[in-house]
Amino acid sequence: MMRRMRKMTMNLNDQRGFTLIEMAIVLIIIGIIIGAVVKGKDVMKSAEQKRLYSTFAREWQVAYNNYYDRTGWILGDGIDNANTIRDGQCGNGGVAPAAVLDSQLTRVGLKPPAVGPTGLSNVRTYTDSSGRQYTLTLSFNYDADIGNYIQITGPRGIPVELGYSWDRIIDGSADGTAGDLRYDNNASPTATGIAWPLATAAPDNDSHIYLLLDF
Repeated sequence: MMRRMRKMTMNLNDQRGFTLIEMAIVLIIIGIIIGAVVKGKDVMKSAEQKRLYSTFAREWQVAYNNYYDRTGWILGDGIDNANTIRDGQCGNGGVAPAAVLDSQLTRVGLKPPAVGPTGLSNVRTYTDSSGRQYTLTLSFNYDADIGNYIQITGPRGIPVELGYSWDRIIDGSADGTAGDLRYDNNASPTATGIAWPLATAAPDNDSHIYLLLDF
């Protein structure tokens, strides 16, 4: 009987719970795993932002420069008059439609940027880190204060995280008031743009970015 009780006591001792040190080690491991997952998502989102810039905004910048190098004309200029009268302004003061831009490029032997999921070369979609979906439309335009420029916006405005990323890629820092990329939330861009809102700010449906062009 005593032997059986000693055996039961030994079994109970063998079934002891985790010590505080063991629990701390488990929690540390779980924290490392969660941190790696979050970091991995951040890296993937950053790569997506860079890819979208290089295959969308950058492609249109290259097309604009190539068109000028080949023709001496401005892409989007003359669209209001069958490409017969040119004044050096994208769209002659009006937005240049993608179909017209594509036509101007192909007419001189240049390949337009590839179409996106929407089937248009000047429209892309983007989902931000909070799961909000954006439809981004790129257009060429002209303003007397800033000259020719590319504007990107959509029904929900521009996602701030994407604007931050592109500003750092283009200008080296996220400053909506300086450099080649500017941020604004007015119908028409201003010469200086405005400061970027906080990342935690609510989306602004009127916001947009514009890229200044060299000529």
